[in-house]
Amino acid sequence: MTTKEPIESLIASIHGLDRDGCIAKLRQMHQLKMDFSDEYLADLSVDRLRHVLLAACVQVRKSKR
Repeated sequence: MTTKEPIESLIASIHGLDRDGCIAKLRQMHQLKMDFSDEYLADLSVDRLRHVLLAACVQVRKSKR
């Protein structure tokens, strides 16, 4: 998953991730300062985690323009 791929591909990639995959990707995003505790992420639904991950990817994409 890269921030340069078309948005439709990015959405499809994120949709295919499970809870652990979403959390791992969020933890790997060093371009943004995110302060999510393990407890907070554990309480989010998988859909919400995907939404947060997509928002982070879009934000990184915007910052690279």
